[in-house]
Amino acid sequence: MRNNCHLRTDCYIQSLTVKSIRIFSILLAILVSVYQTNATTIFPIATNANIIEYSGGIASSGSNYLVGFFQNQTNPCVQLIATNGALLGSLTNIGESEGAPLVAFGTTNYLAFWAGDGDSNGVDVYAQLVSANGTATGPAFPLLTNIGSLGGQTESSIAFDGTNFLVAWIRNNGNGPTGDASFYGQFVSQAGTLLGSEFLIGNLMTNEQSNNHAALVFGATNYLFAWEVATNLPPEEWETYGTFISRTGLVATPFQISQTASLDHNPPAAAFDGTNFFVIMNTDTAQTASGVPIWNLYGRLVSQAGTFPGSELLLNTNQAVVGSVAFDGVNYLLGWGYDTFTTNTDKSAFCQFYNRSANPIGPTFVPVPPQGTNYPVSAGIIFDGSKFVIAGTLGNLILSTNGSIEGLASGAVYGAFIPASTTPPTLTPTAPPVGAQFPLQLTGTPGINYAIQFSTNLALNNWTAVVTNSPTNGIFSFTDSTATDAFRFYRAMKQ
Repeated sequence: MRNNCHLRTDCYIQSLTVKSIRIFSILLAILVSVYQTNATTIFPIATNANIIEYSGGIASSGSNYLVGFFQNQTNPCVQLIATNGALLGSLTNIGESEGAPLVAFGTTNYLAFWAGDGDSNGVDVYAQLVSANGTATGPAFPLLTNIGSLGGQTESSIAFDGTNFLVAWIRNNGNGPTGDASFYGQFVSQAGTLLGSEFLIGNLMTNEQSNNHAALVFGATNYLFAWEVATNLPPEEWETYGTFISRTGLVATPFQISQTASLDHNPPAAAFDGTNFFVIMNTDTAQTASGVPIWNLYGRLVSQAGTFPGSELLLNTNQAVVGSVAFDGVNYLLGWGYDTFTTNTDKSAFCQFYNRSANPIGPTFVPVPPQGTNYPVSAGIIFDGSKFVIAGTLGNLILSTNGSIEGLASGAVYGAFIPASTTPPTLTPTAPPVGAQFPLQLTGTPGINYAIQFSTNLALNNWTAVVTNSPTNGIFSFTDSTATDAFRFYRAMKQ
């Protein structure tokens, strides 16, 4: 057999058993990057079995990635990653920590942000500039300028607006569960200079509790900050609120995003599609007999004016926890884990695509399966301009009798690449044709449905479906057992 394949929209094969069969793959979008395979690629980032490693976040410079994580909950580290998943250099320790560093990229440098053990002035939150080649630039610096009784601070979120970074943390003044727990923000220049002082983002109602981590994403002109608060004590009822923050630190009037109250809370997530924000909320409206939450994922579109194109949508009811979301220019990719306190035997992380109207457009799929005895615990998703990138923790949680997380028994950090929803599929032969048997392999984006069709004449619109299955995890093999024509053309069509 002579096999002449070209990195174009078609691949030609001349067979000795079948006179001539041409495989023709219609590419449904502009080719934004070339992969060896379109299936999910998994790679290790920090996998020292002798210590616990936990991921904080990932950011992209366009030519590489920076992942933040801690070791044994004391050493905040960053690791530079190549666009093929290879580690670039060794990890860099950037200070002391009680939390895993969050990271963002500007135009020249990364900024890593974490909460440490505090100094004599009560400052817990620190940042470190990291160059685009992964080198720490200058020393770590505190994010608070006011000296005095500041309360404990815990890192919350970080984002970049095209000019400066905005970091946010929660401050608890230690007055108990109904005390002053407030979100604060601080702008940081790309040179590592604090721009003005920290400012209050939200402590909006009396007797309010809040989840430490919040969603922070920059839109076209303003940031959207979304967080969960307990509006009734007791009993607790958690709602998701949002507010807009200007590039100068002006905080708008807060507004309620959720429509369904939750009995418990987990961090929200958000992404921006150029027109609207998509906010993901973890909600439980019922509990088991032993008091363990039964988790659901809700989502709601929010306009840049703070209005709603529609009501909140129930996205997942199968004990889904801690969602994350990113946008690839056409569709959103939503990721989540399953509550490990349940009897679920499948403890993988899951993903699913949603369109700009927040409707699902394909089946769920597993981007990162368990690695050995470590199961997916948490993950963050970003889009680097050509593909999605996941960085997350695989480990074993230590849980209380009511399902609360008390710590990690083990932990390692892994990454994964997922092609964009617009990445063109490819059709390739997997073996020489034998008689009327013609084996092919469809490689596409996991979670995207494709129809595989054939025609005997490209000049005519007479395509006939062979199979309509989706390559749920990226690869689908099949054999056309009716390939008796002298010429037969194949194409993979995105549904």
